[in-house]
Parts: sequence; C-alpha cells; structure tokens
Amino acid sequence: MVEALAAERPTAAQRAERPAADRETVRSVIGVPITDEEFDDAPHILGNIHRIAAEKARKTHP
Repeated sequence: MVEALAAERPTAAQRAERPAADRETVRSVIGVPITDEEFDDAPHILGNIHRIAAEKARKTHP
C-alpha cells in the first residue's frame, strides 16, 4: 500500500517542473512576458488569473 501511495505522489523533479510549466503557460496564454521574479513577487497570480477569467465569463454569459 505504501508503494502505491508513493507512486501517486509527484517526485521532487516533477514538483520542480510544475512552476516553470505553469509560468510558460501563463506567458503564452496572456501574451505578456512576465519574468520569474514577477511571478515570485506575486504568489497569488494564479488565483488572480482565475478571478479575472471568472469575471470575464460572468460578463460574457450573464
């Protein structure tokens, strides 16, 4: 059972790759060259992106 649970958890390398992949996705989607430092200075950037997307969705589909 321990092995099965361990297999479900991402490795340290996978966890390290995720922020870089998320940043690259945000950069390509919004088309703005946000630096890694700007991401680090704004830890809630993903939450803000979700908020902005939700606001736009509400305006589009009342």
